[in-house]
Amino acid sequence: MIKRRSCPLILHAVLVSLAISVAPAHADLEGTLNLYLNGGYYWFDSDRLDGTPFQGLEPEDTWGGGFGFGYNVTDRWALEGVYHVFTVSVEGIDEKLDGSNYHMDLLYQFAGRFCGNLCWQPYVAFGVGEFRVDFDEDDLLVWEEYLLDPFLDKDYDRQTMVNLGLGVKYQLGPRWQARADARAFQGIEEGGLDGHISLSIGYQWIDDLVIMRDRDADGILDDVDYCPQTPFGVDVGLDGCPVDSDRDGVPNYLDICPTTPLGTPVYEDGCPQLWTE
Repeated sequence: MIKRRSCPLILHAVLVSLAISVAPAHADLEGTLNLYLNGGYYWFDSDRLDGTPFQGLEPEDTWGGGFGFGYNVTDRWALEGVYHVFTVSVEGIDEKLDGSNYHMDLLYQFAGRFCGNLCWQPYVAFGVGEFRVDFDEDDLLVWEEYLLDPFLDKDYDRQTMVNLGLGVKYQLGPRWQARADARAFQGIEEGGLDGHISLSIGYQWIDDLVIMRDRDADGILDDVDYCPQTPFGVDVGLDGCPVDSDRDGVPNYLDICPTTPLGTPVYEDGCPQLWTE
């Protein structure tokens, strides 16, 4: 017996608003191109500005946004390039810096049945990139009493960063995905560990896309569903038809007497017929 898939109500609302059918996804198909926009929150290490004119001062945690572009080398392995931008405030002085974090990542995507269905696709990611801070030369002159002289002739600083993270994708439709991602960034030159969490919405380009529909959302695709109009919430068997435990021809959800002995004639409500002479 197959239980109906149970997703959070908010995700069902998204599906209805998009007016598209969910495509069960074991993993992204080989050759898939992915483009996505994201937004998230950064936690900076207290020493992240070491090696810059603001060495010794601490950056404040902040929100940021960006985009990514990826390619599925196989159905499990993908390459992605990501670019994030944000504005960083510096504790102790009234100054804001332009920051960016760009990196190339390798993703390994798992297949499976999560949250009761195949729409969820967890992954692990690791990569390398740079953290860059840009500062205005005029502002440096204003704050030069706080800064280190060797850096006053620079207008940016870059640090190499390696990252490791976990995430999960949710298939909104045949070409649309949402994802949540948590990432740790380790500095190489100056050390320090940063954190980042983000939410994204993405679009996929897939050649020869085959749309698999399940119009009654019972977990059985229409192509193999013998009862494609099963009412929502009803337990179904492998054939997509409502379960009939006592095999009396009346499905459980309509059967008032679901344990009728095998072969017993029943009424439409599933209860045994009363014979009179």
